[in-house]
Amino acid sequence: MLLAHSHVETRNFLSHYAVFVGTFAPVFFFGVSGVTTLLQLASRPLNYFLIFYPLLFVYGFSFNGAKGVNFWQEPQCEVIQGIALGILASALLLSRFGEKAGFSFLLPFLLHLGVKKLGLSLPGVTGFLFPPGIFPLFPWLSFFLWGILCYRYRTLGLILTVAAGTAYSLLVLTGHGHCEKWDMNSAFFLLGLSLYGSLAFLDRLAPLIPDWLNYLGRRSLLFFYAHYLVLQGWRGVGLPLVPALTWPGALAGAVLLCWLVEKLNSLFIARFSSYIWFWIFLLALVLLPPLFLPPAIFTATSYLSGFLFALNYRQLHQLVSPKPPSLSSPQIDAGDRFC
Repeated sequence: MLLAHSHVETRNFLSHYAVFVGTFAPVFFFGVSGVTTLLQLASRPLNYFLIFYPLLFVYGFSFNGAKGVNFWQEPQCEVIQGIALGILASALLLSRFGEKAGFSFLLPFLLHLGVKKLGLSLPGVTGFLFPPGIFPLFPWLSFFLWGILCYRYRTLGLILTVAAGTAYSLLVLTGHGHCEKWDMNSAFFLLGLSLYGSLAFLDRLAPLIPDWLNYLGRRSLLFFYAHYLVLQGWRGVGLPLVPALTWPGALAGAVLLCWLVEKLNSLFIARFSSYIWFWIFLLALVLLPPLFLPPAIFTATSYLSGFLFALNYRQLHQLVSPKPPSLSSPQIDAGDRFC
């Protein structure tokens, strides 16, 4: 994320390809989200997904507003909406076909190519279901399903990862290796498959990950808002956009901001997040300011709502989760052993 959003000068080989790899951050996000969907379905009913992820879809518009986009006038499927749609679709497919849903990872991308080839215009859904758009469901759903396949079918996933990498290399050798992300082409798709697949099979190195990086991993949504605000501030005050300065400086600033707002939230706000009125207020703070405030103001309120959501969404998980059976009940849910 930080590499892709930093807008640094890429005057040498290393900085250019670091930013290039950074553009694949959503591939990793979506692949891991597919895996977490599979794991959550073991302990949560489908109804939970049908409640929580539409809420995530709406609360996620706080990031659109933080970018200065009036989503009432310019609806955009940003990364949080893309995650919400992808998890909902993955949960539905998993509930119907089980883990074999991962075998269908090619279909969303092929559907995207078919719609593009036919030049179909789909009023009302373009941008959220199909390009042009930022993270429409098709083709990005492919990476949710790819994550599931790599997790459940490791040998097949490894074979397909090598095949995808080989196919991308052939495209490069024949002069067709240019990667188009937003209107996804075959080069980006194949390289995305091979990058995520390669990372998925390095999970045995997880114990070597330092604690501070685990801290960020457990707070990825909070870091998402924090790093974007720090980078906006970095550019706003005119600091040099040199990779050796921007990347470590913005990373340190984002970590410090995460730590600070987390402390403030635990002291003053977290206690209120168990009440439904807190989430109604937060919903109003997301949706209403762009209707009547100028961009400079609703950007600030959007950051405020985004941080509040990122800091407290686990409590929203609890509010929308089904209540556990009472201790006197003789029934034991099959998912209890995964809790």
